[in-house]
Amino acid sequence: MNKSELERIYQILSDCRDNFSDAYYDYKIGSNAKIKNAAERKMNSEISLAKRWVDNEEIYQIVTEGKTGYERAVSIEGTFSTDYFYNDMEKILVRLKFFINSL
Repeated sequence: MNKSELERIYQILSDCRDNFSDAYYDYKIGSNAKIKNAAERKMNSEISLAKRWVDNEEIYQIVTEGKTGYERAVSIEGTFSTDYFYNDMEKILVRLKFFINSL
């Protein structure tokens, strides 16, 4: 992948993180079940979108830590759950940005 493709993916993942954050806020302060359900669907949608991009082999190699497949899998385990998504995506974005800047 070239630098412009990586920058585009960085922006997509950043948007996923931001959209997740907005939906999480709506979920937490939602006054009724309809609002909370809509926010939960939005959060899950953003998590799924980010997971599809991170599962790309080249991106996966950049944003995961470890030398073996097992170490890499463990480094990203739990990232795609509502409890850890925002903070873990922040780390993923930092790694991706560092890689982009090194090109």
